[in-house]
Amino acid sequence: MLPPVIAPATNLQLQSQLIQLPAEIKHIIFGLCLVTERSILDPIVDCTGSGLERRVVPTLGMSLLQTCRRVYHDVDRRPLFAHNTFRFSSVDRLRAFFCSLDNSLSVYIQDIEIDVRRVNSEHPGLAREWLHYLAWGNGSWAQTLGSLRMDAVGLKCLRLNFESWPTIPMFRTELWNLLRSMLSRVEGLERIVVIGASKGRGMAKKAPWSPVHFVGGDDVGADDLIPRLWSTVKGPDGLKTIRWVRENGNLQLEVVLIDHLLKRVDAGWTGPSRRNTYTDPWPENGSCTLIGYENRNSQMIESRTKAFNPNVDG
Repeated sequence: MLPPVIAPATNLQLQSQLIQLPAEIKHIIFGLCLVTERSILDPIVDCTGSGLERRVVPTLGMSLLQTCRRVYHDVDRRPLFAHNTFRFSSVDRLRAFFCSLDNSLSVYIQDIEIDVRRVNSEHPGLAREWLHYLAWGNGSWAQTLGSLRMDAVGLKCLRLNFESWPTIPMFRTELWNLLRSMLSRVEGLERIVVIGASKGRGMAKKAPWSPVHFVGGDDVGADDLIPRLWSTVKGPDGLKTIRWVRENGNLQLEVVLIDHLLKRVDAGWTGPSRRNTYTDPWPENGSCTLIGYENRNSQMIESRTKAFNPNVDG
């Protein structure tokens, strides 16, 4: 069923101080109302097909669209889709969201988070659905069954959320293989993030790419998380970096284009972290190059030069 058409305003609401503001200031205010730092979990498109139901994220100012017809037609909805992270717990909910959006809006979605908290060894269907959906195909099979590449054509950042690993009913090795498999066919991104649970001093001493943060154990098989993350991000090796951040008991490990990092994530980033010797622990929050990662257990210590930061003059 097509969403209802909202007729243009006949009352221009000129008594409103908000309406009287210059257009550029109004768009800044509208944009701030439609963007949140929190991930939007399993969003539901409202009955008009042009926004999200307010109950999805209380901090979003979706009620702004309901104030009057003038505001409804004046608000630029693109920031809602371009600057928020949309988080999904199943393929069905993700696909339903995209199917309910007009193509003119869905192309602006750039940041998607997949939450695996519902996967289960006894019910492997959900895990298989995620693997099929992330197969990154663009042929007739993908068009029929759906794929992330076909639905989110403007995707720049993909997040895989494994922070619920302590309560997921799967063997550690099985969960680790799921994570590795989810990354195996993804490509062409600007940023890939894996989120894990990492609480306490003991966990903080572990290398940021250790499986212990994402599945709860080190003895789970191939230690190839970084190479798999690296291959999902486009561009030459020298234009990418490995980065990790610990916050509120979680660890975010990512590979990101340096240009994307400086423009969209951390404008103050100045280059890779430095260790005096390879036996020193990695900082709780930091970054390194691929060379630094590959030589993490050797005496070779990468130099910290201006070449790692495109913002440095000279």
